[in-house]
Amino acid sequence: MNRFLEVPQQFRANHSVLSQKIGRFFLRITGWNIKGAFPDGNRIILVAGPHTSNWDFALALSMIFGLNLNVHWVGKHTLFKNGLSKLMKKLGGIPVNRASPELLMNDVSEIINKYKGVVIAISPEGTRKKVERLKSGFLRIAKETNSQIMLAGIDFESKCVHLGELFQPSGNKDIDLEYVHNYFRKFKGKRPSFS
Repeated sequence: MNRFLEVPQQFRANHSVLSQKIGRFFLRITGWNIKGAFPDGNRIILVAGPHTSNWDFALALSMIFGLNLNVHWVGKHTLFKNGLSKLMKKLGGIPVNRASPELLMNDVSEIINKYKGVVIAISPEGTRKKVERLKSGFLRIAKETNSQIMLAGIDFESKCVHLGELFQPSGNKDIDLEYVHNYFRKFKGKRPSFS
């Protein structure tokens, strides 16, 4: 297990030394570790779950800054209201409005074309509550941007983020979503009843 794994050069960001230290400090004092590694390549869709609490966001930011990782994340458009839009976008946020999903694809494509290497993180539940079926947007984004898909399990019981192997979609959306859903069942979210 490696709390501060080596990030491939193409995925490194230019976060300040102070923000990197703060991110690492938070991971250290809360006891979180990261298992696995980022693969070679330039475009990764990081599908993370289970997403059951706002603590997931604090953990994600700590990882992003602590690892100096170039991550942009997809979040509900309501997170970008009330004067928070600039801050959320500065933190890597990409708003998604289910009423206009095509805008998300435009934003993601623009970000992917801007960087030599980038990770787009997404929670396929689309909410912190328990869901019976995951959203399939990550499959479409990966296909249309020619990106690799990597699964990341968030386990609050062991305080470990598991970076899994690359996921190869079968082309059958139902089978793929069921596989990812079952993968996340191996991990305990902050609120297990929502997993």
